[in-house]
Amino acid sequence: MMIKYQKRISEMRKPADAMKAAYTLQGFATAFYTVFAIITYYYIGTSVASPSFSSLPPLWAKIAFGIAIPNFLIAGSLYSHTAAKLLFVRFFRHSRHLHSHTAVGWSVWVILIFVMNAAAFVLAVGVPIFNYLIGIAASLFASWYTYGIAGAFWIYDAYHYRGGVEALRRHGVMTALCVATLLAGAFICVAGMYVTVDSIVLAYAAGTIAAPFSCG
Repeated sequence: MMIKYQKRISEMRKPADAMKAAYTLQGFATAFYTVFAIITYYYIGTSVASPSFSSLPPLWAKIAFGIAIPNFLIAGSLYSHTAAKLLFVRFFRHSRHLHSHTAVGWSVWVILIFVMNAAAFVLAVGVPIFNYLIGIAASLFASWYTYGIAGAFWIYDAYHYRGGVEALRRHGVMTALCVATLLAGAFICVAGMYVTVDSIVLAYAAGTIAAPFSCG
């Protein structure tokens, strides 16, 4: 997500307005995820399936999937676009193909989009433990991108650009909050990895891991 923010900011006419969009997005996302999680676990409990609306009765599950499919397509397109753009910029950073409509530029862009989506399909369908890999990736990276790095950035900037240790003491509340985010990121990383790996072991022991490229 942090990489996506950076890529979108680089495309904005007024990059300074990025924080307005970030606050709006995070406000809606936090409220939505909190309310949705509370309602889901209140009515379904620990037996909730993945995705959670699979726990609904068949008819309602189909309706939910129908509503969610456009969101899946949009979200998938955003991630494939971001991955393709990272490579595209690397390839053509100092050439006219980066900003001009050229046959080479468009050809490479289309190929990159196809490759990114093909790779996502193979990973999602061909890897039996893909759901668990998401948990591992979230534990290793999202925990730091969401919590740890944010706290580390502020502490670094305050120490190097605002007066060293004295600046950290002067902004005691903010320093404590950033240290807490660092500790939260570390905890989520370690605990999330432990739980996910343990779940993989239990799933294999129970024989619930499906074969590659199957719908099981």
